[in-house]
Amino acid sequence: MKKVFYLFLVLVGLGIVSGCKTRTAPAATFSDLNGDWNVVEINGQPVNPEQTHQTLSLDVARHTLGGNAGCNRMMGKIEYSDRQPNIIKFPNIATTRMACQDMKGEQELLEALGKVVRFAAVGEYRPIRRMALYGTDNTLLVVLERP
Repeated sequence: MKKVFYLFLVLVGLGIVSGCKTRTAPAATFSDLNGDWNVVEINGQPVNPEQTHQTLSLDVARHTLGGNAGCNRMMGKIEYSDRQPNIIKFPNIATTRMACQDMKGEQELLEALGKVVRFAAVGEYRPIRRMALYGTDNTLLVVLERP
């Protein structure tokens, strides 16, 4: 009788543990990055893309990026390898040279993009609508969202 009782407790415990299973974000691929994105967070601070006009346009097949840093247009290369999933870099981002009243947000975005080494999906479902970009010490640098 004790064996049946203990077996029952084990089965109930397993049922509870499996019922509490947490969802994790879907594994993001390089193709998930492809396309247009609004910048919605930089260095842990939310930003309003309608006010900042900060956007990224990623062409993964051509290894290029474009977009708006806030005041100036930006362009650059994307470095990644299919052998290292979720590892990505944006080296040598160039911008136009227009002068604007407040360049702080633009400078923060460009500095953050220069530190990016990894990306991951934000959220639990596909299609992926938000993407997080991280630095070498796993610091969240930039959050992107589909327009």
